[in-house]
Amino acid sequence: MTRGPVFRVAGLQASRPDDKLKAALTAAIDANLSENERSTITIQADIVPSCYDHDGQRVALVEFGGGVPSFLAALTADPLASWQIEMGDDDVNFDRHFFGFTQLYAPKADACITADVIAITGLDGHAYGSWRGKGNLGRMWLRDFLSKDLPCCRTMIYGYNSKLLSRGTNTIKDYGRELLEEIRKIRHTEQLWQRPLFFIAHSFGGIILVHSLVKAAQSNVEDDAALPAIYKATYGMLFFATPHKGLVVSDIRKMLMGQTEHPRNALLNQINEQSDLLDHQLDAFRNIIRDRKIVSFYERGQTRQLEYNSESQRWRRSGDYVMAVGTDSALLQLPDAVEEKVPQNADHSMIVKFDARTDAGYTSARDKLQRYERNALSVVEGRFCR
Repeated sequence: MTRGPVFRVAGLQASRPDDKLKAALTAAIDANLSENERSTITIQADIVPSCYDHDGQRVALVEFGGGVPSFLAALTADPLASWQIEMGDDDVNFDRHFFGFTQLYAPKADACITADVIAITGLDGHAYGSWRGKGNLGRMWLRDFLSKDLPCCRTMIYGYNSKLLSRGTNTIKDYGRELLEEIRKIRHTEQLWQRPLFFIAHSFGGIILVHSLVKAAQSNVEDDAALPAIYKATYGMLFFATPHKGLVVSDIRKMLMGQTEHPRNALLNQINEQSDLLDHQLDAFRNIIRDRKIVSFYERGQTRQLEYNSESQRWRRSGDYVMAVGTDSALLQLPDAVEEKVPQNADHSMIVKFDARTDAGYTSARDKLQRYERNALSVVEGRFCR
């Protein structure tokens, strides 16, 4: 059965056992279904920990078989919207944008959490959907595969509003500040500061990550100890098709329909090829890498250009084939001992979508992360003892 969109539900009280939370949530959803929908729609809900574990709440990941309920139709039409329903004495909130941090599975019971794994999507991407395969089972490898292969890690996705058609005015600096602020919230004690950090970044998500780590490394511990702690705890990074030296944005500008005053143009100027900002950022990043582990996955497949479909009134990649991020831009050009360079037979979008645990791209990413998990703790502990 082809899987539908996944919804995030927040506002569940952690004081109740997970099985009772699941039953109460399913009943609350059922109460909002029409008579006909109750006979055609199935509900699959998984309760997961909140990344913000000090807020006394849990989160649910909910998927529907047989179609999306009509009461959530507004979220299908507007991906940035949210919807509330009553669940007993509480209001719970549904969304599809996954902004902020969302944990994807509960770590192995009674085991010490070995690391925080943070995945950051790219420009105009989706925090959950960007990592989801296109096969009929719609597997999301960070959730479905790493839960088995990294069962002791707290694996999270990070969502932010990078939709090109929104009227956002965010710059790289703004996105970096948002990311660092949210990391502070999920690593809010000195004990959590010292837990190893592994990052997985796709495309523009890598640019945000680089900016954030440079900021963290250059911050003064006397002013704010939490920021340097993020840099110290960072052990390894997987970059997937990150345009470190800029991106060809002429294709993306089509979505702005030639609006020279559109606020997103400022961001596109920052990430354009030959961007001075990215050049300076890359130089600063190379100087702070030191003993961090880096793997750069670069695409070997071409991506179709954007074209507007008048029938569906949507932008689709149905144009000519181009190389979205060239090898020279995707690689940091560091020695092999510092930067592992891994080609992938995929285009810019599919480079982070794996349908099976046997996919070559997934097994490479898994092996790197498992190696990080084995070696990170002693290295990170040593940094905090200096």
